[in-house]
Amino acid sequence: MTERKFKAQKRQIGRLSSCGVKVLQGIEGNIVGHRLDVPQYAIRGCDVLIAGFHRYISPKFAGEDKKWIRVNGFGSSAAKEKIVYQNTEAYIAVMESYPIDVLAHIGHRAPIDFAAVCECAARHGVYIELNAKHLDALEGGIEEAIKSGVKFIVGSDAHDTKRTGKFNAVAEFIEKHSVPIDRVYGIDGRLPVFKDKRSWTHGNV
Repeated sequence: MTERKFKAQKRQIGRLSSCGVKVLQGIEGNIVGHRLDVPQYAIRGCDVLIAGFHRYISPKFAGEDKKWIRVNGFGSSAAKEKIVYQNTEAYIAVMESYPIDVLAHIGHRAPIDFAAVCECAARHGVYIELNAKHLDALEGGIEEAIKSGVKFIVGSDAHDTKRTGKFNAVAEFIEKHSVPIDRVYGIDGRLPVFKDKRSWTHGNV
């Protein structure tokens, strides 16, 4: 995504306003240390702000965090214990600093303390994504997530139109783990509420 593409996408969505379906503009930002790699204008201009860890994606400002991005989840038991702490701190920091709506595929490639992250998400009104492609990453933490009281949102992570909205695996996961259905949004008519970001400011972004 670039500024030019972002503005072009916004214009395209504007032309779809009469199609009978409400189209939202969203960005999935990368967690880099205690920051998101999304500029302020884009955060203020989007309807949905998603945050997640993505290995090997390293923006210019990453600095010392480049190594953290590349080695996340690898190494000895002691190294993994340290990285769990660092990841958890990073997730909590971005939720406390940015108007995040959704945490994407938590646990995928970035091990975390699920209880701490989900409790913070619940406090800040951040949805935990039930990602159809990465449900395995949630297997070890779904019980803590449920206990935290956090709300969930479904995501197909389709990357193409054919698989958009395919939630069969998510439905099976919900049933398998007895996820409270009244806390799952994006299905059965339960619509999520996303934060108003138009007046949001951040001095370091």
